[in-house]
Amino acid sequence: MMEFIVYEIKVAAILMAFYLCFRFLLKKETLHKLNRVVLVTIAAIPFILPFCIIEIDIPMEIEQWTIEPVTTIMATAIEPEVIATRDRGWWIAALGITLCIGITATLLRIIISVISIMRIIRNGKEVERGDRDTIFVTDREIDPFSWMKYIVISKEDWDGNHTSIIVHEKAHIYKGHSYELMLVNILAAMQWFNPAIWMLRIDLQELHEYEADEAVLKAGTDIKEYQYLLIKKA
Repeated sequence: MMEFIVYEIKVAAILMAFYLCFRFLLKKETLHKLNRVVLVTIAAIPFILPFCIIEIDIPMEIEQWTIEPVTTIMATAIEPEVIATRDRGWWIAALGITLCIGITATLLRIIISVISIMRIIRNGKEVERGDRDTIFVTDREIDPFSWMKYIVISKEDWDGNHTSIIVHEKAHIYKGHSYELMLVNILAAMQWFNPAIWMLRIDLQELHEYEADEAVLKAGTDIKEYQYLLIKKA
């Protein structure tokens, strides 16, 4: 258990350091694709680095020492160390259990969210199927969203001017945003106590929205009309 706790602490420290570097150096840059790659890398690399061990061989001269029998002294010295180990054993176990409960709860939340999404898709009506995406219309009053290769839109939005909405959601699908968020969500479950991973997740979602908005504008949508649509959805 102690090894797992130490591993989590190492990951948290590395993740925090990398994310702070991103915040100070790249946060304000408009290179959205580059920032996406950087954020996903920052989220994943800290889980790998603690396993990397660098060994350096340094030649040393060892002096000869005369070892005297110290059986009685060693027995006396070990006793306090054993007592201290027993005393801190309970909080190590408590901390480990807390970490595991948090990880389990966060993973369950992700699973429940995926099940809810699949239920909405299954209960919706398929209206259009393409090579890379499928559109479902639902009677539920929900905001349009995309997940993996599926686009879900309410009947009200579908009956209205939905061209910009579909272009926006298709951009999410074509750029693989759902896969990136799923990866970060799983990693966030392992670091649920670390604010850096949740801030990173928010930044990644913002980048996804910027890219999708750019795709809509490049498709020829009027800027003012699109702004009104965003305000309406907000």
